[in-house]
Formats: sequence, C-alpha cells, structure tokens
Amino acid sequence: MQRIVAIAALGMLLLQLSAGQEKPRRDILIHSRSGNQWFEGPLGSVTVSSNGEWAAFATHGQGVHLIRLQTGEEDPQKMLGGLDKVEFAFFCGPESLARLGQRASEKGWFLRKGQNIQLSSLPNDAILYCSPDGTQFAYYEARNPQAGLFVGTPGNFSDFRLEGRVIAMAFAPDDSALYALVFPASGRSSVVRITLRPLGTKTIASNLDANSIPDRMAVSDDGKKLYLALASDGAPDNEARHAPNADRWLKIFELDIATGARRVMVESPGQDCNNPLVAGENLYWTRNLMQTAIVIVPAEGGSAKELAAGGQIPMWSPDNKRVGYTFGGFRMADWGLDLDDAVIGVDANADRAAPPAIIVSGYHEDFPPAWSPDGGWIAFHSHRSKTAVPEYASAGSTDDIYLRRADDPNSPEIRLTDFGWETGPAYWSPDGQKLLFSSWVRGGEAGIDKAWILTMDSETGRALRAEMLPLSPQIRSAAWLAWSPDGKEIAIEDNRGGADRTLWVVHADGSDAVMIADYKGTTYDGLDWTPDGKTLIISALAGDNLQLFAVPRGGGAPKQLTHDTGNLMHPRISPDGKWIAATRIVQSKQLWRRPLS
Repeated sequence: MQRIVAIAALGMLLLQLSAGQEKPRRDILIHSRSGNQWFEGPLGSVTVSSNGEWAAFATHGQGVHLIRLQTGEEDPQKMLGGLDKVEFAFFCGPESLARLGQRASEKGWFLRKGQNIQLSSLPNDAILYCSPDGTQFAYYEARNPQAGLFVGTPGNFSDFRLEGRVIAMAFAPDDSALYALVFPASGRSSVVRITLRPLGTKTIASNLDANSIPDRMAVSDDGKKLYLALASDGAPDNEARHAPNADRWLKIFELDIATGARRVMVESPGQDCNNPLVAGENLYWTRNLMQTAIVIVPAEGGSAKELAAGGQIPMWSPDNKRVGYTFGGFRMADWGLDLDDAVIGVDANADRAAPPAIIVSGYHEDFPPAWSPDGGWIAFHSHRSKTAVPEYASAGSTDDIYLRRADDPNSPEIRLTDFGWETGPAYWSPDGQKLLFSSWVRGGEAGIDKAWILTMDSETGRALRAEMLPLSPQIRSAAWLAWSPDGKEIAIEDNRGGADRTLWVVHADGSDAVMIADYKGTTYDGLDWTPDGKTLIISALAGDNLQLFAVPRGGGAPKQLTHDTGNLMHPRISPDGKWIAATRIVQSKQLWRRPLS
C-alpha cells in the first residue's frame, strides 16, 4: 500500500512539473553581517566574484570587508591589494576588484592592469560599474550626476545624456550593450539600453517603481533577462511613498528584455531585497534586516525595556508623562519620505500608560517633537513639502525647523528657517527663549555640521534672529547638541572623522570650549545632560555595539551603563532624572542565493 501511495505521489509531481508549475525555490542564506549604525546601515552594497567564492561588503563610511563565502572568514590583506587604505571596492572582471583608495600619495580609483594595480584617470567621486570581463566601464560623477553617463575605456569614453539620474547599471554578457535604470524627476523610472556597437539608446521599460538610491542590477547569462529591485509591479504611487505603514519594500523582479514583461522573483515582507547579482548560474541579492524601538533604561544603568516598537529619536515632554519620537521604516524606495511623529504616554515607572498617537504628520520627513519648557509649543525638523514628492531631494522639499502649537494638530506649522541642509533635531533652551540645532552650511562642505541658534518670540512663535554659533576651530563637526539644565552651557558631539568622536562643553555663546572625553562612534550617536548638570550621557562603541555611557561633566573615565545586544543611541534623560529614553537598533545585511536553472 505504501509503495502504491509513493508511486502515486511521484506521478502527481511529474504531472505538475509537466504542466509548467514552478520548481520549489531553493533560497540559501550565504552570509550575514551585523551593523552598528543608524540610517547608514541599509545603504551598504555587496558584490560577488564571478566564481561565487568571495563577496565584498561595502559599508557606508566604514570601508569594505572581503569575505570568503565558504568559510565566512575575512581577508583584509587581499582586500587592500597593496594599497594603504580602501574606502570602497567591488568585483570588476574575473575575480579582480576595483578599489577606491590610497597608496602613498596616489588617491582615487585603482584598477587591475595585467598583474598590477594602477591608479586610473577616473574621477575620485565616480560611481563606477564594469563589464563582466573588466574591460569596459560606465560611471557618473556623484557630485554632479546630471553631467552625463560616461561609457567606454579609460581615455576613450562616450558621453550619454539620459532623462533622469542613473540608479543602477549592468553590461550585457557580450559587452555589446549597457542597461541603465534611470530615476527622473517624476519618480517614474525606466530602463534604457545603450548599445555600444553602434552607439545608440532605447527605452525598453518605463513607469517602473524603483528607488532613488544607487543600487545594482544584473543581466542573465543568455542576455535575455534583467534582474532589478522595484517596490511594485506597477507605476509608483507618490502618495503611498509618504505613508509610514505602506507595503513598499523592494523586491527583486525579473524583466524580459524583449517584451518588457516582469515578474517578482524574490520578496520579503517588511524588508528590502535589492542589490541583485548574477554569478555562475546563481542569482544573488541582499536583504536588509532592521528593527528599531524606543527603549527605557534606568538612569543608573541596567537593562533596556521596550516602550514603542518602530520608534527613533525620543523626546520627553516637560511633565515627564509623554515621550515623542519619529516612526516609519527605512524603505529604500521611499527614503526619508515616510517618517512621521508619534507620542506615547508613560507612567512614573516609565511604562506605557497610553497607546501611541500621531502628533506630527505630513508630506516628507519629520523629526521628533521637542516641547517648549511650558509645554505650549513643539519644534521639529522637517523636509515638509506641499505635494507628495517622489524622492528625498525633490524640488519643493524643505529642510528646516518648524514650530506648532503642541496640543492642536490643526494649528498651522510655522517655518522658522529657510537655510537648512541635513538639519538635525531642535532643542529648547531651559528658559524657552531659544532653539538649538545642527545643520550643514549650504554651499559649504557636506558632512560638516555647524551649531545654530534661533532666538524666539515665545508668545507669537516667530523667530527673531538666526545665528551660527561661533565655535573653536578644534571642533570639526558639531553633529549633536544639548543645552545644560541651567542653559549656560552646550554639550557637543564632535564627529572628528571616521569613528573618532570628542565630547566638548562650551559656553552658551560658543566660547571657552572644554574637551571632556574622546570616544568611538559610528553615526549621529547623540548625547544629553542629567538634570543636576553633573553628568553627560553619550552613546559610544563598546565592542561591536553602541552602548550608553555616563561621563562626569568635570572629566573622568566614562562609566558604561548598558550591555545590550543591540545598538543604543540618541539618549534623552527624563525631566525627573530617573530614566533614559533611547533608540535601539538591531540590523544586519544578508546575502542570499538562488539557482537560476
């Protein structure tokens, strides 16, 4: 009887296969790397060698890790390839790497020529792709993506002008064509085929729902299929881009080059799948895992308890009864657009006393609400736009500090500034007369934060004066700021470059900078004062994770307060001094593989 059942089952399987039903998927997790950054974590990329033996994990701002996939071991010397420093690298041609780095006084893109690695003539800011055999190149300049797309060989490039910004590229297996995924101002992406023999362009698919962040795409070995990351099978819905809970996570699609037809190959609800690659007879892709939460830690240190899943950057209300925060995913298809603000009630034990409620909502990114000392106003950073724009940097977006009546969601939002560039959270002075925030300087150097102060009319909500705080030239980048409880001093997290951080305290007018501590960080780590003004709470690296530390205002050894398995950052002390609210992030980037045959 069992034999008859087995034969029947086998017959049914054969019948299903002959009827054209798909074979069972064989997705395999190849490698996973944990991260310790904030928003930077999902921005990294991965490439795989053509034989599938190696993977290069490029982490935003943290260099590149070359991993032997069979063992999971890292080979830093092979990654360097004789260079002194490598900032970025990817596989270019059979088993070779293109490296952006430095060797002695030489700095830029290094490419293999024969058995040697030589400095190329490519611009240092080139976003670079190469053909399967490593002989053809395509690039655009990161600082000026509208300047054109350059395709060819060093010293012999052709310049193509496409209607939009290139997001991903891939050469055909025989080097006869280059495929480019282009993101235009409308947000409706297209795939353009650039033929190289003879030169020409043709759009082969349009109205695609792609992301605006540089990615990768791949071509099948037979040259008939493209693999690319899209949020949906249809045209993008710009309204949905701004919805925090929209199901718009990237999926890997297969696109038929001849017909433009496409179908989902890979998806993972609540996680982005992107960075598709073809090596050997396998499809590879990355999956971003990111869990965020607002957590509460006793002020003297201890274990973190979760207050609000999905939250980031906490703010306490002056009555100690509410915590405001930003919520929304790190969806790459809608980067930054889907962030709104919520508030949650807490009791004397910092446990949840009321469910979360939205306090700030609108088009584009919103950072958390900072209550004025009297509780009448909330100030917040926003990229507020009047319409549902398709991407982070779309025309019509702002990047400034806004004000609104705290308990009236229908009251108008008052735009206080018009000069922001990557502005940070806003904080009230203890007397309620000033707002403090960090921002880059338009026209200045990207990544360098300055401290700004708005003098306020607390009755009308008008900004009377805006001024950049004059700081000591010893302070490189004022990444995070906090008023002292008496308003006489300001604490500064100084990003010295790389992982180096310095904690400074200056007078409220920016003078008399005092260095309190040097430490290591990975992102905009955050800091705050205890209510007595004697201690500063910072987020710093302890091993591989960011943890909370207490640092005496007068200097001295930092005391580690937490030993969490995740990363704790953006600490804020409760007004009664008993609790620390913080952002907790657990993240990893996974490399997956599926046979294509």
